[in-house]
Amino acid sequence: MKIVMLSPYFYPHTGGTEKYVRDVSAIMVKKGHEVTVITNNLPKAKNAPAEEVLPEGFRVIRLDAVDMFSYLPVSLKFNLKMLEGYDIVHCHVPAFSFLRAVAGKIKQPLVVTYHCDVTISEKYFGVPVPRWAVPPFEGSSNMYARMFLPKADAIITTTETYASSSPVMKHFPHHVVPIGIFHDKIDEIQKKLNLTPDKKNSKQLLFLGRLAGNKGCDYLVKAMPKILAKFPDTKLIICGDGEEKAHILDLVTEENIGESITFLGTATFEKLIELYYTSLAYIFPSINRLEAFGIVQLEAMANYTAVVASDIPGPNAVMEPGKSGLLVPKQNPDAIAEAVNSLLADPAKAKAMGKRGRELVEQKYNWDVIGDRIIEIYREAQNKKKG
Repeated sequence: MKIVMLSPYFYPHTGGTEKYVRDVSAIMVKKGHEVTVITNNLPKAKNAPAEEVLPEGFRVIRLDAVDMFSYLPVSLKFNLKMLEGYDIVHCHVPAFSFLRAVAGKIKQPLVVTYHCDVTISEKYFGVPVPRWAVPPFEGSSNMYARMFLPKADAIITTTETYASSSPVMKHFPHHVVPIGIFHDKIDEIQKKLNLTPDKKNSKQLLFLGRLAGNKGCDYLVKAMPKILAKFPDTKLIICGDGEEKAHILDLVTEENIGESITFLGTATFEKLIELYYTSLAYIFPSINRLEAFGIVQLEAMANYTAVVASDIPGPNAVMEPGKSGLLVPKQNPDAIAEAVNSLLADPAKAKAMGKRGRELVEQKYNWDVIGDRIIEIYREAQNKKKG
């Protein structure tokens, strides 16, 4: 098949959707299909080429665009003629600009992956967002999504807990297909760095992600005093950058825990693998529906590391609670501290969870198996279109 992916953002812009699109494209190429990604050339400062073929073997076309507000790409360069010759159009939302442009207007089957609801974080740059401003914005976006999704021939979502609780997705039939991970690439780096079980640091915790309001890193920082009260030698590594960094640094100063926390900023993929592998636990304290899955959980589990995650729709369906990690109520520093302390008190238990997480990655989150399921959905969409 000739497949075209329509993605609002793509590398060098980074995020969960971008990684998903890249990995799905890669597995389709591996399975003998031809793939092109059409996206917007944002951010402009990255100076990405207008067209290139990535090492995985698929083509990327980047259109001139502007970024309205914080997550609303607008381009006047896209037209339906660009889709001629393709067998499947696979659109990724949000944002909804590509979906609006193609829904009900193309002859090919239209498959949509619904990545998440449009959600306003509780704060930006540490400043709370007025709650009265949230419902009108989110409501209008959800209404917009409900206008165009019925015109898709198939809709993919990554977990049922997220879909069933979504003000948008709960109204539509959908296929639940999890996100996968190419753990063989991780294995190569583990081997290269000589990462073996004895390298696991029973006193090291890891947060890895963008320092944004929805990621909840501040709640982890607020949990650290209670963690350090019982296990004073614990070290937390915070790897990432973003608009909330100054606020988080202020919290560290207020709590007087600077000696126990290391900020690394961004890091190479090799360094990330080393951090995941050597940490006793990865903490994933996201707080809202902008987090619909949490690929970082797969990365941690692929590196034999237990996960402590917020019990929110989507992320709570990735691990096996009690077996490969622990779930805690969102925005609850005390619960985070209690869960982390239980692992610090029993490193063997944490390591067993990490081992089970690795087994889960190989069994459930293998891209080779997931790719076959997506191809089945493409075929079903083709048959529906013919019918």
